[in-house]
Amino acid sequence: MYGQRIAELRENKGWTQEELSVAIGISRASLSHYEKDRRKPNLETLTRLADIFHVSIDYMIGRKNPPSSELTQKTLELKD
Repeated sequence: MYGQRIAELRENKGWTQEELSVAIGISRASLSHYEKDRRKPNLETLTRLADIFHVSIDYMIGRKNPPSSELTQKTLELKD
């Protein structure tokens, strides 16, 4: 799950794997392994990813909906 989220967030920003890996201080190969769910990122890497994408670690590991869905849901609740 986390691999798909990392890839989607990276692609939404229009970044290459090389650009993101340099930004968070890991190798491009490591990022590729994360995106393909061959390896799990450690807590430090997850924190860097969450920070750079402005999302929670819970979102990164699949425990929460996308940020835009959460905002939409909250908006709908306020209207009721």
